[in-house]
Amino acid sequence: MNSLAFVLSRLFSLRLLIIALALIFAFMDEAIPLLGWVDRLLFGLLGNPAGMDDAGTLVNMSPEAFGSALGVRGLSEPPWSAVAIRTGLMASALFLVLAVPRLGGGVALPVILLAAGSLVVLQAALMFYRNAWLPLGEVVTLLVAGYLIMLFWLQPRRDIEALSRNVQGARTRLGRLLLQQGHPDEALEALSECPVGEDTLALQYDIAIQQERKRQYDRACATYRQILDHKRRYRDADKRLAALENLGAEGATAGAGSFDSTRTLVMPEHNVSRPTLGRYEIEREIGRGAMGVVYLGKDPKIARTVAIKTLSYQAFDDNELRDLKSRFFREAEAAGRLSHPAIVTVYDVGEEADLAFIAMDYAKGRPLSEFGRVGRLLPLATVLDIVARVADALDYAHRQKIIHRDIKPGNIIFNPDSGEIKITDFGIAKISDDSRTRTGNVMGSPLYMSPEQLKGQKVTGASDIYSLGITLYKLVSGETPYQGDTLANLTYQILNKRPKSVREFNPELPNGVVRLINKAIQREPDKRFLSASTMAEALRRQASREAREEA
Repeated sequence: MNSLAFVLSRLFSLRLLIIALALIFAFMDEAIPLLGWVDRLLFGLLGNPAGMDDAGTLVNMSPEAFGSALGVRGLSEPPWSAVAIRTGLMASALFLVLAVPRLGGGVALPVILLAAGSLVVLQAALMFYRNAWLPLGEVVTLLVAGYLIMLFWLQPRRDIEALSRNVQGARTRLGRLLLQQGHPDEALEALSECPVGEDTLALQYDIAIQQERKRQYDRACATYRQILDHKRRYRDADKRLAALENLGAEGATAGAGSFDSTRTLVMPEHNVSRPTLGRYEIEREIGRGAMGVVYLGKDPKIARTVAIKTLSYQAFDDNELRDLKSRFFREAEAAGRLSHPAIVTVYDVGEEADLAFIAMDYAKGRPLSEFGRVGRLLPLATVLDIVARVADALDYAHRQKIIHRDIKPGNIIFNPDSGEIKITDFGIAKISDDSRTRTGNVMGSPLYMSPEQLKGQKVTGASDIYSLGITLYKLVSGETPYQGDTLANLTYQILNKRPKSVREFNPELPNGVVRLINKAIQREPDKRFLSASTMAEALRRQASREAREEA
């Protein structure tokens, strides 16, 4: 019905009426005497022959009588008269239907009056100097009548154009708002009914840029193609499209399909925008873990540098992914509940179509695992100070009902320049007041896991104390108290064997440090330190004792 109404509105428009009038004037003037009334009137005014002074008589005169009057005056129509008149009528019709809408009624009126006056002057000149009569009155009639008809057409057209501009402006503003809210597809849909213009092209270009940053590379290619279909050289759309197509070809060659999202998000192509996760711009890759890649990012709104940990969905099957997502978001929840200078701060968490991410404080430095090898061990006083501060942070977490469950050197970042430390990776943290957390699941790093954790029993803060004791053992000796070539063998040793004395690997360790380690790694939880804060106090007392002995 809408299409039929559109066709009918075009078929029966006032502009079509003007074309029809021009054809009637051109081919049916003799059958309709009234069409020549302007010529007869002009003849009466210019020629003024005897007996032809009455205007009413002139207007109602038949074509034959008018021809006789022309003969009495000695006037005759040139042989090319019909062609000239029809050409003038068609030109006038085209001017009315094409030029008047562009000029507007106010500007078109003087143009039409000037044209009509020129035709009258031309007719008078031919009459007096050539004894020729060219019936230009039909052209004048069409110009005047057509202008009056177009006035009725222009007013609603102006209203429709104003409404269309308002709708287009509203759609463009809506598209811009949707784009700012991070919905490029909805923004593109808002522009679908808008005519192409600079504003819509600019918004489409911005949409394509955001699609690039959101790693929707196929959609970005389609948007760039739409832009180039309307304007072949719009900004750098052609270069960006070529870069994206090249990127897709590389992904297909690698066998992962176009734009495989399991690869790094850092783009090698210069003409491809830096990707974003949420509001964070990806700058470079800084590490890789079992679940995904860690990136250095930036929050452009407040110029904050963050570390962005990702979980790529495509790297895991559905059953495994559910558990990993739960673990991943538990890390954000656990760390998000903590505010301590030695615990990494979580700023934001988000999820996109193909991955989840956590934006956290960027801890400058290196993991303590780099200082857990013989030849790279830190000074004992430094180790004791670091572990004491870690114990303080764990005590704070325990008081907030958060148990880390994966304390090890690799999850403690140390900055040798500033001495700062940060505990990271709360991915398997247990929130002890969260009913969703169940015992019976064994997660963590076996070398550093407490016996009760290996058994799948309920864990408490004592489990973190055990793991911290093993960490201290590693940092002062470069080894761990248990070694096994298989997980089963290692688990058996932890649950049943006495740990190797740290003195076997570092005979020069003070007795106080050895006693401290032995207490922290007791197999029974109630034989360890009562709390992490108690362990921190013991570590500081030992550090002070070492300092006095050195002095």
